[in-house]
Amino acid sequence: MNTALEQMHEIEPRVRVVRARAAVLLLILSDALSIVAIMAAGGYLSALDTLNQYRLSGEHPPAFLPGLLLIIGLLLSGLSYYWWERSVRKDDGSGQQVFFYLALVLMVLGLVGQIWIGATLGYAAPFHAYVSLMLLFTWYAAAHLLLTVIVGALMLGRLLRGRVAGYSYLVTSVGYWWYYTVIAALIMWLFASLLM
Repeated sequence: MNTALEQMHEIEPRVRVVRARAAVLLLILSDALSIVAIMAAGGYLSALDTLNQYRLSGEHPPAFLPGLLLIIGLLLSGLSYYWWERSVRKDDGSGQQVFFYLALVLMVLGLVGQIWIGATLGYAAPFHAYVSLMLLFTWYAAAHLLLTVIVGALMLGRLLRGRVAGYSYLVTSVGYWWYYTVIAALIMWLFASLLM
């Protein structure tokens, strides 16, 4: 369908739903493949460590407790978003907004925590394989959280203007990315913890 035709006629709601979900699912698929590639590269380099050069002495993993607190906060954020999404679908757009506010605040705190973790790693150049992988995981997760905060801010704008009713598919589509961000952060944190 060409763009001029779309501007002249209202797009069917079913088409909007399919487009929104497909766009988010394709983004998730491409991002998941990137994460799998990063983990495969890290596992490969770790397995090929025949000269004990993968992780040099003095190279430490990110602190465990801040990472654990971050993951707990992200899991709570995902649960809060889930509860809000269910209430929006049940009440046709009104929902219990406190759950969304809590989910967004926890995601912002997660972003701040991830940036703090990345800033306090204290690795010195030149970066070797292990440090490069830890830096990549840390800042890739921060980019995920930043994107989720931006999407959450856009959803907050719709919510404050009362433009969520009748568009529950947007809440569901944003939920796909929200849950994926939480799951991806958990997987990357577990993988980084196992490489200690």
